[in-house]
Amino acid sequence: MLEVLPIQTKQEQETACIACGAQYHETLLCYGAYVDGELMGVCQFSLKPEGGIISSLDGKREADFQTLFVLGRAAMSFVEICGGETAFYDAPVTEANKLLVGAIGFKQDESGRYSVDLRGFFDHPCSHQ
Repeated sequence: MLEVLPIQTKQEQETACIACGAQYHETLLCYGAYVDGELMGVCQFSLKPEGGIISSLDGKREADFQTLFVLGRAAMSFVEICGGETAFYDAPVTEANKLLVGAIGFKQDESGRYSVDLRGFFDHPCSHQ
């Protein structure tokens, strides 16, 4: 069973980041994705006046696309619940994760930054590609 849960302590966050190959950022919020109780991925993000900013979305080698998709969407949902109207994906976008970033809902804007308008996004989330 897949669960996405907030990581409660900075020690847990650091340990989870190391396990998933992510650079630990002490100042960021963090969600962990667990499959049958085993950590599979982490998403570190922040809330800023401009919106939510995902700074890392990393999974273990055995993490699948769906797990990371749900993890990214969970962070976006938290941003939207907190009143954020926009989310940005500021982690590196590579050929390996470009499909995932797009599936989550991010599109590259005219400045080259990946963003998504969260206003109404979760009213019908499956309609967003």
